[in-house]
Amino acid sequence: MIRTGKDYLKSLNDGRKVFIDGELVKDITSHPALKGISQTVANLYDQVADPKNDMTYLSPKTGKPVSKAYIIPRSREDLEEKRISMTKSANLTYGLVGRSPEHVANFLVGFVSSPELFAKAGQQYADNVNKFYEHARDNHLFGSYAIVQPQIDRSKPAHEQEDPYLAAGVYEERPDGIVLRGAQMLATSGAVSDYLFLTCIQPLRPGDENYAISVAIPINTPGLKLYLRRGYAADKPSVYDYPLSTRFDETDALAVLEDVFVPWENVFAYKNIELTYKQFFETPAHNFGNTQAQIRFVTKLQFITGLVKRMTTTTGTIKMPPVQGL
Repeated sequence: MIRTGKDYLKSLNDGRKVFIDGELVKDITSHPALKGISQTVANLYDQVADPKNDMTYLSPKTGKPVSKAYIIPRSREDLEEKRISMTKSANLTYGLVGRSPEHVANFLVGFVSSPELFAKAGQQYADNVNKFYEHARDNHLFGSYAIVQPQIDRSKPAHEQEDPYLAAGVYEERPDGIVLRGAQMLATSGAVSDYLFLTCIQPLRPGDENYAISVAIPINTPGLKLYLRRGYAADKPSVYDYPLSTRFDETDALAVLEDVFVPWENVFAYKNIELTYKQFFETPAHNFGNTQAQIRFVTKLQFITGLVKRMTTTTGTIKMPPVQGL
């Protein structure tokens, strides 16, 4: 069955470690800083699940409906299907939710569109990318990502820092997977997502191999902690007075990994500086992910333009030449 908003909300209190204002969040769906965005994402899931919105296609693997965000485009018509569907999602949030479930989904689509790049490092990595893509698609998962190293001494690469585990990197290799230690930024929507895609989009230097990784980690994995900035919705008295910040604040987070275990099947790049960089720029991943971003930017611009028009019409200033000139 396709995931509904109710299903999504039930999944959020799964033992994940999310901290805000120095305290562990006990209930994601009721915390003042997170309940609004949680419900917004639930609404997005309900929108996709409603057949009348035509936002699904049949999974090639299961034959069941899945989000069109996961379409691997092979024609102009496929691209149009994706664009129309993502526009509907953006319209539901006025373009104010940038890291909605479609965003990282489109990066996965880009990766799986170029399996040969991952296969250069070993066929198992190409297979892992494809299997995880199918898993995320068929289970309607919401991914977030942390792809930038924390702001530490910029004069030195990560491996030359006084503490080599300031940035997230490999601490231990095991027969069944790897153990990661360190921190990574900036997990926008991480608190309300299903899994974290952790890698590094910044160019790495020789010697930085421990940080040249690409992995998927369920948010409730032991040792993974998310430290959120102060939520814009937390101190707002009502949705009526603050209709945007109370519903659409995605809450950026610092991801801290305290010996987090990742099984090999969730590893897409391992100690490979070249692949870690090329996964974004020699696959369609960046293009597909940023297509979603541009769609929501256009939607946000339309919203702002409409809001300005309504305000100036209400005050009568729309008749003034300087206002019309804008």
